[in-house]
Amino acid sequence: MFRSLTTRLIVWSLALTGLVYVTAISLSNREGRRTAIAAAEREANDDTDAAAFAVEDVLHAAEESAAGLARAVSELHPEPDALARLVRRFSLDNQDTIARYAVILASEADATAPAWYREAMERGAPGWSEPRRDPDVQNATVITWTIPVRGADGHVLGVVAASLRLDFLSTVVREVHLGVSGFALVLSRQGLLVAHSRRDLSEGVHDPVAELSPALRAVVEPVARRAATGESGFAAVPFDGRVFRLTFRPIERTGWFLATAYAEDELLVDVSRLQQTQILLAASGLVLLSLAVVILSRRITRPLAALASSAGQLATGNLDGPLPQATSEDEIGALTTAFHHMRDSLKEYIRNLQETTAAKERLEGEMKAARRIQADMLPPSTAGGPSAGYELAATLEPARAVGGDLFDHFEQDGRVFFLLGDVSGKGVAAALFMARAKTLFDAVAEHELNPGVILTTLNRSLCRQNEAGMYVTAVCGTLDLGTRAVTFAAAGHEPPILLRADGHARPLETEGGRVLGLIDLGDYPVTTLTLGRGEALVMYTDGVSEARNPEGDFFGADRLLAAVSHAAAGPATVITTGLLEEVNRFTAEAEQADDITILTIKLPEAAR
Repeated sequence: MFRSLTTRLIVWSLALTGLVYVTAISLSNREGRRTAIAAAEREANDDTDAAAFAVEDVLHAAEESAAGLARAVSELHPEPDALARLVRRFSLDNQDTIARYAVILASEADATAPAWYREAMERGAPGWSEPRRDPDVQNATVITWTIPVRGADGHVLGVVAASLRLDFLSTVVREVHLGVSGFALVLSRQGLLVAHSRRDLSEGVHDPVAELSPALRAVVEPVARRAATGESGFAAVPFDGRVFRLTFRPIERTGWFLATAYAEDELLVDVSRLQQTQILLAASGLVLLSLAVVILSRRITRPLAALASSAGQLATGNLDGPLPQATSEDEIGALTTAFHHMRDSLKEYIRNLQETTAAKERLEGEMKAARRIQADMLPPSTAGGPSAGYELAATLEPARAVGGDLFDHFEQDGRVFFLLGDVSGKGVAAALFMARAKTLFDAVAEHELNPGVILTTLNRSLCRQNEAGMYVTAVCGTLDLGTRAVTFAAAGHEPPILLRADGHARPLETEGGRVLGLIDLGDYPVTTLTLGRGEALVMYTDGVSEARNPEGDFFGADRLLAAVSHAAAGPATVITTGLLEEVNRFTAEAEQADDITILTIKLPEAAR
């Protein structure tokens, strides 16, 4: 399914677009949610602060009126009847806010004195009581502000009390508007429910939370637990299967706190509506985009599919099959035109390749024939033997099909003539020059015994008609089988290596002459030495000493001497093949850069 370019284009386009839509909607919803919660928190803080200030105002008014009554009692020291009239007067003047006033003198107090009196005497300072039910006010729930009254000497004369109905708190908290389900409540410092705005659960005020109805208790208890932790901020609290955001404010005068709750789903209703709108728009956009992508992708991929089919035929070698025509000037039209050019170019290339291959095969056949001819021009790779009084072994490994190295040898009148040469360059030209040099050597050596004269004659002949400037380095010599004397001369070539019977090897010291074929001047000094039984002369071209391994290191003279020394005990064939094997082992996989030729002459241990 997903092998189709059309399918991948449609799927990936819609997937990436959908991802962008989802990311945008998620970020928008998260930002909208954060903004809505922040706005609701500001609103809840403002409403909570307003409610707390309203409660503080009422409590402050009660405290001020009670303080006025206390000053009157402290200064006037009224008799009981006058005190009763004073209390009634204060009650009439403040009946809108104060449920009742009470004054108990210390001289008249007994064990039946109310709890607020005893708390005030113990406290010795003004303070608010916890909510309680007052039988003198139709058993209504009240809170009482008590002030100890002191005489001029500082002794407590009695206690003045002003009691407030808690109904006023319910009126205050019900004015806090926090959505449809939001509510507010007030808890005392001992955890008593003082007031709340959940009229759907209860109209009255209450004392202990444990005595509330199950429904109201389920609302109050989570708020009371969260308030007990001292948590601030717009805290999230789950109850009634919903999440409410809570804000707390302390009422400093009483030690109570006011809590307001905002239903989170209500404050996020606009965000949810926006999210639904965005999802609807995104879905509509994806549908329209899907149609556009399908139509566009098919228009794009239809000619590509035709090109793919034609390319498949081209891949099988059918270059005469039909190709779609370019019908547009866009990239697809350019690609179609390029396919036409490619097919024509392939036809031309294959035609040229066939011609080139045929020519190469003919050339390879000719080169193979040339290599056979060149090999046939060389003498046998071995000669002599124990009965002949000498051993000779030679090998030639051209770097190409034909090479420019040469070796030659023959035995005549008790002498062994030998030649080893290296023509400049490689390939066919070097092979032809090598053939010319060998032919001249064979012709000259038949009538001349002196290697120096032989090289001089070769040089003179090779200098003629040598416009290409090719040249030969060579070692030429003779071995007198009777006296074991070796006479040789070198023309710009490395001197032979003398290999003793004990394995010691060293290059012979000789004075060489010029290379052959460049300048018809000079002579070629001759060196003579006598070979002992078991000793050998090893001659080689620079393809041996300058062979390189894959790291670029040269084989070098030290490895060469070590290789021939290792094979000193063997016959000439072992010395020659051993040296070649060491070179091949050293070069490993590296390409052979030059022709390799080795020629070894050895005197056997036993006499002929």
